[in-house]
Amino acid sequence: MRKPSAEDLELGTRSGSGTTSTPDQTTLNAGSSSVDNNENEKEKYPTTMTADEEAGGARTDEAADEIELPNGGYGWVVVLCVLGVNACTWGVNTTYGVYSSYFLQHNYYAATQLDYAWVGGLSAAIAVAMGPLANFFVRKFGFKAPMYFGSVMVGLGQCCAGVAKSFGGFLACQGIVFGIGLGMLLVPSQPLVAHWFDKRLAFAQGIAQAGSGVGGVIWANTTPLLLQRVGVKLTLVINGVITMVILLIATFFIKGRHTAVGAKSASFHVSLVWTNFGFAWFLVWGALTIMAYFIAIYTLASYCTDGLGLTQKQGGAVMSILAAGQIVGRPVWGYALDRGGRVNMVIVSYLICGVATLAIWMPGRSFGLMALFGLLHGLTGGTIHSAATPVLTSIVGLQDLGSALAIYWVDLSVPSLVSQVLAILLVNYSRNHLGKTGADAYTISIGFCGALTFAGAFALYGSKRYLQGDFKVLKKS
Repeated sequence: MRKPSAEDLELGTRSGSGTTSTPDQTTLNAGSSSVDNNENEKEKYPTTMTADEEAGGARTDEAADEIELPNGGYGWVVVLCVLGVNACTWGVNTTYGVYSSYFLQHNYYAATQLDYAWVGGLSAAIAVAMGPLANFFVRKFGFKAPMYFGSVMVGLGQCCAGVAKSFGGFLACQGIVFGIGLGMLLVPSQPLVAHWFDKRLAFAQGIAQAGSGVGGVIWANTTPLLLQRVGVKLTLVINGVITMVILLIATFFIKGRHTAVGAKSASFHVSLVWTNFGFAWFLVWGALTIMAYFIAIYTLASYCTDGLGLTQKQGGAVMSILAAGQIVGRPVWGYALDRGGRVNMVIVSYLICGVATLAIWMPGRSFGLMALFGLLHGLTGGTIHSAATPVLTSIVGLQDLGSALAIYWVDLSVPSLVSQVLAILLVNYSRNHLGKTGADAYTISIGFCGALTFAGAFALYGSKRYLQGDFKVLKKS
């Protein structure tokens, strides 16, 4: 039987390791403005508990219903701040394919395509693996301290990568330093929108998650121009400084309502993996679809330039179209999740993405088809980032959400690291052993990407079966 999610009003921001806490009634009556002006609220937010809860009692449904979220007001500022964070983290990371494509064309660092694949995979893997450590820092210092640190690391990683004189230095800066900054920003900011919205949560969170698309559009268009005019070093330094400034400003203005919603950092309960088979299938879905996602965003630009012989400008244009699709797709799918069933709509999105991968990208040999695929993949392929939290809340319930999310982030680390590496190994195999050249050398790799997408959609059906208790395909869940 599934655990109650209370329609997941706060996406688990009130979840704990076993019990959840009730905020002080005075705090609730004071409204969001009093909370916003409280430094402890913004930084360390100790949670207030009732006498019953201190004695071991669990929070009642009636107490949970007393919390009224603003559903607007300063919440929209928080949405814009989280959008900015996503634009300068995942948005920047999305355009790494533009750099690797340029490096290959100009034999930069004298490194191979496989070498550059490790850089992108390493930054993403470290970012998601930082989940437990970032949660520890949030418990110790509040959510803003790790976000300020992450802001500096994201900018520093890019700037140092720009002045690196060897591939090893570039790998350390762009892969490790940048990845640490990514994780320190993403994990603390993930639940903040849910502190402000319940009735319009799916829409608000979709807008915030669309930030990666906004950033992708900006960086995918400006980076190729900068590469041509000022070179790699200054491009990385300029992008690093700009992103650092934006991230520091966003962190300054962002606010949480941890005490008001009774948020607690949950423990790392690994037993959820084998006691909740719906969660186990969810982890399989996450691992498969994140691999497909990174193969597409890291390989597509190289496929356009190296495989099809298109220009850097055209390759960047395809990536910007993909990012534009994310801007539209994530809010739209976020809205659709609560209308057609959260698990149902995620499965549909990945079935569409799988079809587009095999029917458009694989046989595509022109800029027009690549632009079409980029749009479709942007609309559907990044659903994992906007849908993971609400779907997981439906599967494990509010009390176990914090722990489940921590496990989920770790689950994504290895697939994020090896996804593009496996894709390039398949490209090299096609070239060296099968004698394939140009776009044909990418066929097996693209097929692998499509297969991962379809497999992820079918894996999530296991979670659907857990939620609804039967195998009915069209049933809302």
